[in-house]
Amino acid sequence: MKSALRELRLAGSLVVFAVSLLAMNSPAPIAPANTNFIDPQIVDDNPQAKQLMDVMKKEGIKTDNLLDEQFLFASLLWGSVGVGYLFYARKQRQIVPFLGGVAMIGVSCFVGSWFWMSILCIVLMAVVYQLMKLGY
Repeated sequence: MKSALRELRLAGSLVVFAVSLLAMNSPAPIAPANTNFIDPQIVDDNPQAKQLMDVMKKEGIKTDNLLDEQFLFASLLWGSVGVGYLFYARKQRQIVPFLGGVAMIGVSCFVGSWFWMSILCIVLMAVVYQLMKLGY
């Protein structure tokens, strides 16, 4: 039975390897010239979307980097650390890590720059560490 499972695992690994090689050699899809994820044609046809875009431009929000890779990764990372703080706070029945976790999740949701999000979350981690070290 073990040898059959080992052979099946080996065959599955070979199939996955072959598929990955074929996927690497396939032509990449052609990227659109405009990287803005909001289609201008939709904005022109929809008055609510046009109003939203005008408000966002007035506030200085850049719509072309809302789905930036660095921003999404930083948001995922710091939101996950915040959830870890929440789990730790629940298990230990302590308020400081709970508030730190809520603050980190809030920062990862409401700060629009990956750099400032990372800076704020690192500062929050240091504050939570110092408060826990002091016994709060």
